[in-house]
Order: sequence, then C-alpha cells, then structure tokens
Amino acid sequence: MTIDSPAAAASDAPVRPIREWHALTLEEQTAEWTALVSWVTWIHDLYELSREERLPLCWPQHPGLVEELRSLKFWRDVLYTSRDSGGAHSPRSWHGELRQTLAAAGNFWAPTCRAGHTSAALLSEAHPDLAQRWHAHGPPLMASSPALGPASSLPDMLADAEMATALDQGEARPHSRSMPYYVHLAGTWWTRSNDGATWLRCTDPDHHAHLDDTSARMRAADTVRDQLTKQ
Repeated sequence: MTIDSPAAAASDAPVRPIREWHALTLEEQTAEWTALVSWVTWIHDLYELSREERLPLCWPQHPGLVEELRSLKFWRDVLYTSRDSGGAHSPRSWHGELRQTLAAAGNFWAPTCRAGHTSAALLSEAHPDLAQRWHAHGPPLMASSPALGPASSLPDMLADAEMATALDQGEARPHSRSMPYYVHLAGTWWTRSNDGATWLRCTDPDHHAHLDDTSARMRAADTVRDQLTKQ
C-alpha cells in the first residue's frame, strides 16, 4: 500500500518562518489549517499512529499540541524540501522529536482524553481575576538587579550585507543550524525577509522568548551531535 504524501518540491527560495495564528489573515489561516490537517493525516498513516492511539484524535482541540505539530511540519518541510536547509538536523533527529511529541501528546497535552476529549479550563473562566493580579504584581525586580541601560535605538531593518558582516565578525549568531534564517544580534532576534535582501527585527516579546528557548535547546542538540560525530 502506498501512502501519499502532501506534494512538495525542492526549492531555492528563502524559508519563510512560522507566523502566529493571530498574525494571519482569515484566508491564510484557512490555507495553513488545510495544509496542516493534510500533513497530520499523512503522518498519522505513515507512522501507524493508530496503534494505541499514539496521536489523540482530538489533537485539533489542544492548541499546544497543534503548535507542536506545526513545528514538526515546518522542520520536516525544511529538512526534506529545501535545497539549502542551512545544515538542518538529520532526519534521525526529526524522528526523535516526533517520538517525544507523541509521548507528550498522551501524557501532557491530552492526558484525560482516552475515553473522549475533555477541554482544559480557560484561565479567565477558572480564575477571572488572576490575570489582573499578575499584571498588578509586576516583573521580578530585585534590589540587586543591574541598572537599566539606555533605551534601544536599534533599527527595525538591516540590509543583508550588514547582517553578513556581523556574522562574519562573530557579532551575530544564527538561531541554530536548522533555523539560520533567525539571527541574534545586539541583544535581539532578527528574521530574514521574504525577499532575502533584508533582515527584520523581532519585536514581539513572546516570539523573542520562544526564540531564546528554542535556540538554546537546538544549539545544545547541535553540540551533542558534533560530539557523537567525533567519536
């Protein structure tokens, strides 16, 4: 039996980063969701995920699990369809992450859904005033905290040549081998624009924190892989 995969051809075009759902237009959301469902359907059959229901069938109702699957789809697209994947992790690494996601799917994202989907409580419903209390508390500022530096005067855009110079001189570093289209420079993250001629500064704090976290983990994986290769 042949399992048809979503059509994909190798491309030389710059890899476009994942965008948040709320940053997409309604038409873009519809197109991306259709592509994700088709991809998950293919992955479900290709990796026999019906065994022990390794992927909960209610995955679309778990936003965190949706984001995990989006990330796996994005990574695989780069790994298998881009001629210049920037030294992406090997397919073996991808499959390891797939197994970890499936383990988390049943134990973390959907631990009570074996007999049918159960929705998690929204913070605003379970604790209506909690978010307001969090805002009122403020960030964890200590008496020993370093003094604040001057406000950032960074531009929102850099020419590709400027970023190339910063990378060559060691002033900037790529996010990781598999995501070279994100670069950390001058205390902030930058992403390559669709035209490939400029870099745009990432100004969303949540996006910035996500890049910090994923860069640390993926660069650590790069280091482990290098060490194993040398053995």
